[in-house]
Amino acid sequence: MATPSFYRRPGSPVYFPNLNGLRFVAALLVIVNHVEQQRLFHGRPSWSAVPVVQRIGDEGVTLFFVLSGFLITYLLLLEQEQFGQIAVGRFYRRRALRIWPLYYAVVVLALLVLPHWAYLRTDGFVGDITQLPGKAILHMLLLPNVALVLYGGIPFLSQAWSIGTEEQFYLLWPWVLRRAGRHVLPVVAGAFLLLLGLQRGIVVAFHAAQPTPAPWLNFAFGFLYYFRLDCLVLGAVPAVLLFQRRTPVLRWLMAPATQWLALAAIVGLLAWGQRFPLHEEVYAGLFAVLILNLAAAEKPVISLEAGWLNYLGKLSYGLYMLHYLAAALVLLQLGPWLDAQATGLRWLLTLLATLALSVLLAMGSYYGLERPFLRRKARLERVQAAG
Repeated sequence: MATPSFYRRPGSPVYFPNLNGLRFVAALLVIVNHVEQQRLFHGRPSWSAVPVVQRIGDEGVTLFFVLSGFLITYLLLLEQEQFGQIAVGRFYRRRALRIWPLYYAVVVLALLVLPHWAYLRTDGFVGDITQLPGKAILHMLLLPNVALVLYGGIPFLSQAWSIGTEEQFYLLWPWVLRRAGRHVLPVVAGAFLLLLGLQRGIVVAFHAAQPTPAPWLNFAFGFLYYFRLDCLVLGAVPAVLLFQRRTPVLRWLMAPATQWLALAAIVGLLAWGQRFPLHEEVYAGLFAVLILNLAAAEKPVISLEAGWLNYLGKLSYGLYMLHYLAAALVLLQLGPWLDAQATGLRWLLTLLATLALSVLLAMGSYYGLERPFLRRKARLERVQAAG
């Protein structure tokens, strides 16, 4: 089937332009938020209470989720088309080789190494880890989102909750697509509605049970924030539309006016900075439109394909996992001098210093730890992916 001129489907190996750059944007949003959190937690002047700063951290993670849903779904559908069936075991091994080395390295650092580094203890950045066995077991079982609800945040490790959500998605999603067959679009839509209905049901039950909700309901309500599988599923929708060449829908979603409207809505909502009913799903839907156009529009209205953005996007996993440590080191070394600067300059210098150190740490992780496993992962790929 010929592809209409207004969009393109990737060739072989599969490469979607702009998405590495978008990964870096997502990581940057999270870093901005967490730098200001670190300043606040340690009694320094902070913009953490500014609504836009609060919102961009959450939605940076949502953007990561939608990106993952889009990419994983497209690659799995292509594998099923080319080979007749998704090899779930190989998929699990590929995901493990991509995620586990750095994830477990950070878990060991945060639980067993950094708490004993005297330099970090001087300003309260770390302390003794209480309830260590329970925290360690949950993190080793790839349940950091459960650990965060039960035990609260752990210095330099609380960002790992989203890795748990993605791993739980990866555990289930290939089986869903494998069983869906030709009915993948209604199955994806049904999965989204099922997850959304479950979440809304728990929210309603939690509020109805006030002022003394049952312990299980307290846990379920707290866990909802850290189990945003519906955002990953929303990312799958444009992947299915593109894979199945749903041209009438794609023509509407990829029109320049739609692209500008989605961008304006994202920027406007982030600048407003407030929560509203189903705000995560609204953001995820807007991000899905943005991702579809950046990845496949013949002429997207913006481009993130610059070489430096592409490179930083390849480091985005390390940036995400290691930026808390970078922020702590910057504040310990430069904190008093930064505090003396004018407000806007202080914010900019703190961010630039944290970002620079995060990039160095991420480069060390990528070349020293991740790349050997990525080479092994490439040998397991049935559908070759570039970038």
